[in-house]
Order: sequence, then structure tokens, then C-alpha cells
Amino acid sequence: MKVVKVATDSSSAYYDIVSRLKETNLRFVSVSPADLSGQSNELVITTRNEVHNVGGIAFAIEDLSESPLVMKGQILSRFLDWAKKVLLIGIDPGSRIGVGVFYGGSELGVLTANSAENAIGVLKDVVKGLEHSALIVKIGGGEPRSASRLTSMVHESFPAARIEIVDESGTSVGRRGGSRATRDQYAAIRIAFRKGKSR
Repeated sequence: MKVVKVATDSSSAYYDIVSRLKETNLRFVSVSPADLSGQSNELVITTRNEVHNVGGIAFAIEDLSESPLVMKGQILSRFLDWAKKVLLIGIDPGSRIGVGVFYGGSELGVLTANSAENAIGVLKDVVKGLEHSALIVKIGGGEPRSASRLTSMVHESFPAARIEIVDESGTSVGRRGGSRATRDQYAAIRIAFRKGKSR
């Protein structure tokens, strides 16, 4: 992923851009608009008033979602062919629901929801906010009742989604190197990349 450049002469906009970028975990550097090279491959975030004066691939912060998951996906989208714009979601059911969201092979983020409704609400924002060529949702089958309820809610909310039920044995074991993911979140990540049975 390219390093994002933050370029604006507005101090308030600069604070807003940097604050939101930190939540996406994307790498960024701050530069003066006057110091931009104007190269076509530069990835720049600026303001709507300044975007036409900036070269490269420019985003206006006002046009990016306030959701870190969606914002990161909007930026990554500019570098993906249509066929690669696949949204992959892993869900670890239970009293605490782990959710992992991937787009074009890159992790957008992981989270824990305290209810199925909250989990689906977050996913609705992601699915609505990102153009995608396919939506794949994989749900761990370790807690059948919770998995069944989530499957029904996903079917209702995302009729075009491909849903798979995954054997989640061993998904909570271990950690990714340097990962801050909780047990539920880590399980969701593992579930997302396991082959399941279509529902």
C-alpha cells in the first residue's frame, strides 16, 4: 500500500484528516501542498476546496466516510480492478461477536460487537459504503443457535451475499505476530479464510 500524503493549508482540516487516518492504520506523511510533486501515482488527502490544485490521486476528506473501515476501503478501492473488489467478512458468533472485514485481500479492520444487531449494523455501513464485485460472509458454526440467527440476518440484510458456515475448531488458538486482536476478533479472522459449507 502506498504511503498517504496529507496536504492542506487548513489547520482544522489537517487535524481532522490526521485524526481519522490514525484510526485506519494506514501509513501517512504530512507535506505542504506547495511541496507536492504532482506525480500521477501520489496518494493525497486534502480538502474539497484544495483537491483540484493537487496532483496525483487526490481525495477530499469531506468525501470520505467517517467510519475507519469504510474510509480505508474507499482509499484502497482506487488501486483495485473490479474483479478484485471482493468484500470478505468473517464472523465469530457468541455472546461477544468477533467480526473481521477484508477488501481486495487487505484487512480493513476487526471489531467485537455485543449483539447481532450491532454487528449487522456495522456491516451494513461497510457494504453500502464500498463498491464490491462480490460479498462473501463466513460464519463460525461453533454455536449453532447464534450462527443460525446471524445467518438469517445476513440473508435478510444482504440477499446477494454468499454465505458459508465454517468449522471454527481451533480458530481461537494462537495469535498473529504483533496482533492486538482479541480472542473473538482473531477467531473471526481465521473463520474468514477457512472454507465453509454454503448456506
